Amino acid sequence: MKNNKIISTLLIVTGITGAAHGELGVSAGASFNYKAKFHSAAARQLRASNPGANAADTDHYYDDGYNRTDSSSTLPGVLDTTYWGYQNASSQYNPLGDSGNGTITMNSSQTTIDAGASSEMEENLQPALEVYWQTDLTENKRWNFGVRAALRWQNIRIDNCVRYGTTIDTIADTYLLNGSVPPGAPFNGVLDGWGYATLSDTPNRLETSVAGPSVQAMRKLNAHLFGFDVGPTASLNIIKDLSVVASAGGTVAWMQSDFSYSDGNLASGSSTDGKCLFGAHIGTDVQYQLGKRWGIFAGAAYTQLQDFDQKADGRSAELQFGNSYTLRAGIFFQ
Repeated sequence: MKNNKIISTLLIVTGITGAAHGELGVSAGASFNYKAKFHSAAARQLRASNPGANAADTDHYYDDGYNRTDSSSTLPGVLDTTYWGYQNASSQYNPLGDSGNGTITMNSSQTTIDAGASSEMEENLQPALEVYWQTDLTENKRWNFGVRAALRWQNIRIDNCVRYGTTIDTIADTYLLNGSVPPGAPFNGVLDGWGYATLSDTPNRLETSVAGPSVQAMRKLNAHLFGFDVGPTASLNIIKDLSVVASAGGTVAWMQSDFSYSDGNLASGSSTDGKCLFGAHIGTDVQYQLGKRWGIFAGAAYTQLQDFDQKADGRSAELQFGNSYTLRAGIFFQ
């Protein structure tokens, strides 16, 4: 009697699942409605030159010249140097400076890009491909339940262009000529250049900060998403050869992204990063049977994933998947 019950149970299960069929589908589509947030911390650019400390007996380098110690720096009481140079007489040489004794001024500038944040909503269609396998677990003329697993690829490109302000910090060091006349510019003196004007090696320093020109900042995010979806399905046969299939479930995806930035001609860079993301999906497709074992379908899907963030040299990009959609169409085989 016990064996008969077991046999009856197996027959019922076999009757439900034995006639179940598998379905393979391939689709191409387009996804949209992605949002990216970009942020830039205040970025201070490295000085092109090193003016050094505000002190004598040390080397000073500038954008438009230099003032270095020569062999006389070891002699007591000698505060002049022959090891100096400058580039522009009209802007750097002042013959009346310091009570008519003449001066040379040398400059070193540094630009700071102001901090800023911006966002970009990408509504243009992005390419997507998907391959799925679906198996019905029931056999019914009108409705069925099953399981669906899918592999998909999506390319997501978002570009952002904003303008940021800048601040220019300048160090201007003025040196005494002690009444001598400098050689014509541009002039590049040597270590022991006795015979031409010597220059004091004690700087009179002035530091200023002014607002600089704005810069056009470009941010680009180019990402590839490889997702795996799995979950239950429910299908309804509306009329002969026409049915609707709904699917839902979990999603795990690998995001591989290239993030690049350009702050005018001041700075540029890039980074590559990858991250595993988790989320959920829901979709609906309309299928039309064209042959005994194949047909076409079209539908839409909604996917929600964790946000993806990436950094490069103090700049950051955050890709948000809060409300992304995919339109798809393809062919299936049974």
